Amino acid sequence: MTTSISDTTIHALRAYLLAHLGLSYSKNHEKDLSRKIEYAAKEFGYANPARFVDWLLEAKLTDQQTGALASHLTIGETYFLREKKSFDFLEQLYLPGLIQKRYGADKRLRVWCAGCATGEEAYSIAIVLLQSIPDILHWDISILATDINPVFLEKAKKGIFSKWSFRNNPEGFILKYFRIEGPNEFHILPRVKQMVTFAQLNLADDSYPSVQTGTEGIDIIFCRNVLIYFSPEGTRTLTDRLYESLVKGGILVVSPVEMSGMISPKFSKINYAGFSVYQKGAHGTEEEPSCFRKGTSLQTVKADPIPALKKEPVHHLDDQSGLHRLKRLLPEKRIPETILKTEKEQEQAYEDALLLFELGDFAEAESILSGLVRKEALNGKSAISLLARTKANLGKLKEAGELYERAIHLDKLDPKLHYLMAIVMHEQGDDEKAIHLLNSSLYLDHDFVLAWFLLGTLWMRAGKQDSGKKSYRNAIKSLSKLSHDEILPESDGITVGRFREILNAITL
Repeated sequence: MTTSISDTTIHALRAYLLAHLGLSYSKNHEKDLSRKIEYAAKEFGYANPARFVDWLLEAKLTDQQTGALASHLTIGETYFLREKKSFDFLEQLYLPGLIQKRYGADKRLRVWCAGCATGEEAYSIAIVLLQSIPDILHWDISILATDINPVFLEKAKKGIFSKWSFRNNPEGFILKYFRIEGPNEFHILPRVKQMVTFAQLNLADDSYPSVQTGTEGIDIIFCRNVLIYFSPEGTRTLTDRLYESLVKGGILVVSPVEMSGMISPKFSKINYAGFSVYQKGAHGTEEEPSCFRKGTSLQTVKADPIPALKKEPVHHLDDQSGLHRLKRLLPEKRIPETILKTEKEQEQAYEDALLLFELGDFAEAESILSGLVRKEALNGKSAISLLARTKANLGKLKEAGELYERAIHLDKLDPKLHYLMAIVMHEQGDDEKAIHLLNSSLYLDHDFVLAWFLLGTLWMRAGKQDSGKKSYRNAIKSLSKLSHDEILPESDGITVGRFREILNAITL
């Protein structure tokens, strides 16, 4: 630790950051905190970081100063359509049902991007809405994008980006929504830019929900890669407030790596393609959006609510060619499972189910797979494991756990099965069994990064800080063996480089 900052001062600084910015630094993070404060002190004109901290503890910061301080303590790096399944969920499942429900006199939609950084996420949401709502000009659309950092917000308002903001985006996406002004300068088109309003807001404050900040009556909140900086108590308080900001049936989208156990229990959870979305209004008699009601399939939801108008083709998400191919493969009246006697028929049915699963139509996938895993049909590990994942995404956690047990019995040496079952056990509240399964997974694959990460989080929740930190360090060590741009297995498309940033933010 920097010798110019005493232990007493750094302790007071940690308390200040938690109270005023919501940022949680443990005692073991003090070395990293001291390093960051040195850079912040220089920006504020202080050569001595200890004197800067002394001033900070007594000063009443302006919004500009608060943002400048936060910029040294958090990661602001982002890019367009990051963590793609979140946007798939919006376009393929949530928005069609909401559009059908509101098509008529109540054609309104309010979105809040909380912690928007330099704007890529907020503009990504705007693009998804443009592609999802055929008569969008007749709708009352509001997209609020907030961040604590005014420097980020100024950059976001300009709407000018470099190539680095478009990694993993096809050329057609850039050409359609941006004006190219140079080899490394891309201006977002006015029709997208005008959809988003940027404003400064500190999520650690109690300024939301309120009419004044535009944070009431929200349908969709994106708050991704923000909760990792908050303490468990801070996360619970923050997500309680976000819950109150939502309308009934509204949803909260967080990053797949932000653990559900710390999010407000007021939310119910929607499992979709391996990650969770949090919904207000699924408890008691409150109404759920039509796209989540029992018996509604992806094909039903995808129907255009306005037959006379045609949606723009999707350029950035997976196209629906797979769905059209599937409709050709599957007759309107499905062949009874008992007729699937040949190995070829069973393999084809499994491929159909896998495609349905990948498209998010879990009810249809479940129907096919349930027949396949019966004794008279395929009883292989792959079908049972896929059915378990399907059940989990439908919220049938007890059945999913039982299926994973069957799959593990068939192949005790598959670390992924132990890991996936651990997630199910954690979601059911059985962290003790989840820890046992994660240890088994890591015994089989010592470099299973996400297993180390989940194990560390569970140890932290159990109050065993040393074990948790050791697990996080092992995750970082395993990450060092992988390339920066490689997609991390079982991570919902997160790159090694991005996950390293998240772990460093937690552990350093």
